[in-house]
Amino acid sequence: MKKNIISKILTVLLCTFTLTVLLAGCTQGETSKNDQSTVRQEENYDYTDYKDYTEDGMGITLKLPIKYLDNQTIIPGKYEVMFGDLSLLEKDIPKAETDPSDHLDIFFMPQKGEYCPFKVLEYPAEKWDGWMSSNKRAADITKCETSEEICRKDGTVYIYAQPIVDTSAFDSNMKADYDEIVQMLPAIKASIKPATFTVGDLGAFSANDLDCKAVDNSIFAGHKLTMINIWATFCQPCIKEMPDLQKMSEDMPAGTQLISIVGDVKDEELLKLAKKIAKDAGVSFTSIVPDNSLKEYLDNNMIAYPTTLFVDSAGKIIGEPIIGERDMSVYKEVLNDRLTQVGS
Repeated sequence: MKKNIISKILTVLLCTFTLTVLLAGCTQGETSKNDQSTVRQEENYDYTDYKDYTEDGMGITLKLPIKYLDNQTIIPGKYEVMFGDLSLLEKDIPKAETDPSDHLDIFFMPQKGEYCPFKVLEYPAEKWDGWMSSNKRAADITKCETSEEICRKDGTVYIYAQPIVDTSAFDSNMKADYDEIVQMLPAIKASIKPATFTVGDLGAFSANDLDCKAVDNSIFAGHKLTMINIWATFCQPCIKEMPDLQKMSEDMPAGTQLISIVGDVKDEELLKLAKKIAKDAGVSFTSIVPDNSLKEYLDNNMIAYPTTLFVDSAGKIIGEPIIGERDMSVYKEVLNDRLTQVGS
């Protein structure tokens, strides 16, 4: 059973690949004013027997017990990936207004059954604060009575939610393991924080866009800030957010622009597919097909699709990248923050 689940996870992780090497001498902007994290008391816990786990798509890191990770009694993932119909992941299924933008589920998996001791939910901070100011409880949104904001970063709020688990059918061994995990939850919760991602500057390139027009670093020169969305033809979240990115590109703050890089175009077939995707989404902003220089950059710096970078007029990275799909309100908040960093 567990082998099948791991196989399903690997199948879905086609949109994510391992970070191999970070370019030396990277340029980072100053700390964002929106990079505010709830300070948690990690020093109160002994993490000797814990292992760091990073969820790249959500941009968080946490510590999980080595013993239960190694024997796969604890498995981090997403319910719809591990136990759902994978074919549904290719479909644009409407979400409820209060559904999280993304989530990480932690599963307790004894020999029989699967149970969720806790999950981390991601919401646009603007929406979350609106709900809270209208006197909604966190539990009303998450559907978990135990729900707590744990940290914020770049317009995103992360919520710790603990579902009720029915342990009445557990045998003595299962109950002992589960009770031990429950005892670890305060330490795990205290360890959850935004991950820090570092990428190098783009460097010189001379490429073409999807219309075969030449494009190089000079594309940045006329703008204080450029937002670069890096996507792939196989990445459904990338494709899903394209129409909204197009709308955003039509109403950018003065001195800014939005462009994209199609990271996986390596032949004519993929080029045709990328053109079709962009056309179907109504995209009119520049979409760059990587030259060898940009391909090397992506190989050395990319963590997952989509990734969004912000660069100044010289092509230098401003602030951290955004890994994964985000609500447009988040992109706009981060864009304005990065614009402040370069001096609007």
